[in-house]
Amino acid sequence: MKHRDKTSSEAIRRAGKSTAVLQIFSVMLLAVLAFLYSDISSRYTSLQDGIRENTQWSIYQLDREARTLGFAVDGMLHSPELQTAENYKNMSLRYDILYSRIKLITETRFEKFFTDDRNFADRVGQAEDIIFSSEPFFDKINQKIYPTVEELAELSGSIATLTQSTEKLLLYVNSRLSEVRAESRDEVFRLERTSAIMLGLLFLSVGLLIVMLRRQLKSVRAAGLKLEHMADELGTAYEAADAGNRAKSQFMATMSHEIRTPLNAILGMAELLEMSDLPKPAAANVGVIRSSGEALLEIINEILDFSKIEHGNLDVEERPVDVRELSETVVKIVAGRATQRHNRLILDIPDALEVPCVASDPTRLRQVLLNLMSNAAKFTENGQITLKVRESGKDKDLRLRFEITDTGIGINEEGKKKLFKPFSQVDASISRRYGGTGLGLTICKQIVERMGGELGVESRIGEGSTFWFELPVTRVEAAESCCGKRAERPQGPLARHRVLLVEDNRVNQQVAMRFLDRLGQDVVIAANGAEAVSMATSSSFDIILMDMQMPVMDGIQATIEIRKGSGLNAETPIVAMTANASDDDRQQCRQAGMQGFESKPISLDRLRAVLAAHASVPVTSEGTATSAADHAQDLDQSASSDTALREPISSEEFDRARRQELTEALGEEIFEELLDSYFTDAAALLDELHVALATGDPSGIDKALHTLKGMAANLGFNGVAGMAEQLRGKTPAIADIEYLAEKIEAHRPDQAA
Repeated sequence: MKHRDKTSSEAIRRAGKSTAVLQIFSVMLLAVLAFLYSDISSRYTSLQDGIRENTQWSIYQLDREARTLGFAVDGMLHSPELQTAENYKNMSLRYDILYSRIKLITETRFEKFFTDDRNFADRVGQAEDIIFSSEPFFDKINQKIYPTVEELAELSGSIATLTQSTEKLLLYVNSRLSEVRAESRDEVFRLERTSAIMLGLLFLSVGLLIVMLRRQLKSVRAAGLKLEHMADELGTAYEAADAGNRAKSQFMATMSHEIRTPLNAILGMAELLEMSDLPKPAAANVGVIRSSGEALLEIINEILDFSKIEHGNLDVEERPVDVRELSETVVKIVAGRATQRHNRLILDIPDALEVPCVASDPTRLRQVLLNLMSNAAKFTENGQITLKVRESGKDKDLRLRFEITDTGIGINEEGKKKLFKPFSQVDASISRRYGGTGLGLTICKQIVERMGGELGVESRIGEGSTFWFELPVTRVEAAESCCGKRAERPQGPLARHRVLLVEDNRVNQQVAMRFLDRLGQDVVIAANGAEAVSMATSSSFDIILMDMQMPVMDGIQATIEIRKGSGLNAETPIVAMTANASDDDRQQCRQAGMQGFESKPISLDRLRAVLAAHASVPVTSEGTATSAADHAQDLDQSASSDTALREPISSEEFDRARRQELTEALGEEIFEELLDSYFTDAAALLDELHVALATGDPSGIDKALHTLKGMAANLGFNGVAGMAEQLRGKTPAIADIEYLAEKIEAHRPDQAA
């Protein structure tokens, strides 16, 4: 809004500047016009005068040449001694000049008032006849046949007549030019007056234009100021409304969290009561409490998701996704609800997908599918629900289309218009009968559009509905499949080091310790951060491998304590080995004084690389490696090195590869012991989860899930590790924990394999 206001204000200012420039241009135009008028007028007058002067000058020269020739003839007539060949030659030359003058006059185009003047033409004709009639006389002279006295006397009379004629012609031209000049002067004056009037009108027009432009500019400025004022008021109102909206959303989020804590306790206690020996009526009542609580929790989760979307906090990532596995998982989750309403659930997916693994956001994709499938199950009874998955396009245009078709109550045309609006349902009876906030489809639409896709619906009342959405996806090639495979690393010689392993989980302790033994290292184990600080005070180590989340004292605080002062290990390299993998966790580790960050599960090759890069590399008192310039980039990127070097293979193959690696490093017997410890510890952690959920202890929930994730990842149980990580981002429901327990138990056959 502020941007639009600023743009409008700038536009008005630009319009004002343009108007001012136009005013300046108008003034300059007037000046140029005045100059042009003056120049044209002067040139016109000069040109007219020049033409008239040329006419007069030509007649004058004709008269002068005629008189000159007459003087020459008379002189030779009265003075015989002048009648020489040389003088005759000069006289002939004078005639030639006179002849050229009359030819010039007769052939020159003078002004119209001369060419159309009959008197002028007659007088010129008389002179021309006299001159031309004398031509034979001078031709004889040129032939050196000199005239007699009588012939000279006759020529003298002709020249005298010519002189009289040219004199009259000159007088006539002078008189005529005086008349024409007077008329022209009057005409020029009239033209000047007309031009002055026109110029005055032009000046007036431009002046009016300038005045109007100034008024317009003043009006635009006034309107601009009003617009700016209105924009400021509108911006203030918008900010107030936005602040109110944010406050509402924040209130919704806060209340959701606040309600979630006692609700978790209600659900936990209801679950514990269900496990007790209760009379049937009481058990039924507890079941109602639990189902109602779960419905309420689902509503709260939707409100929280919608609040995130309103704040623009909807994050979408891209990871390899097994389309078939994801679809089957969604169907399994919804199967219970569908069965309760006696519905048949069908997964329609090709036996062999052309692109089985794509790059997308599995969490958001699962969320949309679960919501649409749950809606289908909610509004369908004694019917059929089908999840249809199809591919379309190729390469860059690859798309996935999901269709959820049910045979439920259907939606009329009016209802379709309300479907994707927040807090709206087809009609009030829907909410009363089936429940829900009306946010689910809004959230789905926002997620799908955020992922670059499109969501729609086709439905007929009483016949069922088909909700569909299409997403653009990227092919994950066979070399980069959904799970990955370890790349071979160089197996160079490794020096023996004294290693302090700080780890609270027994399974993780055993895996790391056996790996270090296999690499020829001396290992000392600390079960928590406090023990690590104590051991670091009394013994010297070449490297410390530190977990982050531990009881008594976590890895961050332990690192800070070890770095204090000038103890034995104040400069010993410390590398985080944790199931946490976020940028914030990495930053915390660096700020605490750690030199490396490795995400679990850690492989034998990665552990070798960690020891080769960090062991025996001293650090400064500030907690940074002396060779930080050489190693810093490797240290920060070490957390993702294993993933970057993996080749994509299926999840099952990865499990086997991890099992083979552990078996080779630990031995079959010890690996079996690890599996026993894993299932024992997992059961204990699940109990801790139930208790933390019942008591509303978020930190207890996160700690148990974090430990479960690390244990499962270390043994290659990626499905369990992935689900544990997903549940850390929200408050899990009882059903989520039960499903997690089922996934853990599903790996028990691996113990006997």
